[in-house]
Amino acid sequence: MIHLKNFTALDFETANASRSSVCSIGLAKVIDGKIDRTYYSLVNPHERFDARNIAVHGIRPEDVRDAPSFSHIFDEVLAFIGDDPIVAHFAQFDINVLRGTAQKHQLQLPNNPYFCSCMLAKSVLTLPSNKLNVVAGHFNFTFNHHNALEDAVACAVIVNHMMKHHSSLDQFLKEANYAFGYIHGDSFKKIRPLPRRKQKQKQVSDHPFFQKSIAFTGTLTSMKRKEAADLVTGLGGNVHLSVKKDTDYLIVGDTDAEKYRNGHVSAQIQKAKNWQEKGAPVKLVSEKKFFDTIHK
Repeated sequence: MIHLKNFTALDFETANASRSSVCSIGLAKVIDGKIDRTYYSLVNPHERFDARNIAVHGIRPEDVRDAPSFSHIFDEVLAFIGDDPIVAHFAQFDINVLRGTAQKHQLQLPNNPYFCSCMLAKSVLTLPSNKLNVVAGHFNFTFNHHNALEDAVACAVIVNHMMKHHSSLDQFLKEANYAFGYIHGDSFKKIRPLPRRKQKQKQVSDHPFFQKSIAFTGTLTSMKRKEAADLVTGLGGNVHLSVKKDTDYLIVGDTDAEKYRNGHVSAQIQKAKNWQEKGAPVKLVSEKKFFDTIHK
């Protein structure tokens, strides 16, 4: 059991859509509810940089040319985290990046617990959006968004504010009805449904995915498809195993999106196009747009 307000906030920036393309890492260690120290490093992913990723974080290939690979900083990263629970804002992404990068370099990860500040903010706060900058702004904290270190610090600040009236991280998660995820185990999740309140019902009903039907095609790079499907159903949406006449959105994973840009159309995309020609409402949505919408 975690009895203190101790944890390490984590943020990655990536060079492309691959979960193994880390180009920077930021860490902020919290001890007894206060930020104790931080860690930052550029990382050479030895992979291509996509223009859209560069547009987000501003890191270019020349910036990491002399930077260490993740395998070279792995031991110091693990030493910094220690046995702490790991938190990230939208942890499905960062934890899967950690897993994917460790797998790429054949590194053995410990089985630390982890949790998600975005999911907690959505559960315990009432905000128009649960994006990192919006939640941080709610607590009057300003920072340079998409810098891995500043994002990690912002995440730590958010968690400290949300649990300031609780005696421990354990108590905070318990009262929010969440259970830790584990690096080698289950995902961070609710342990029982919260009592439905009119305001919460309104929040869900206002979401773009409420009562919408969604299908997926291609491999999602940010999380497993089941995790994405669970997020959709949690917002009151329905998940179709394949595109149907009444499918509202087809979420195109980055792998299929890249193939599509190169002229290769997946069976699901073709099926969506066929339904579009017949007047069906199905729309193609990129993986990035999907996860941006989930944050709303």
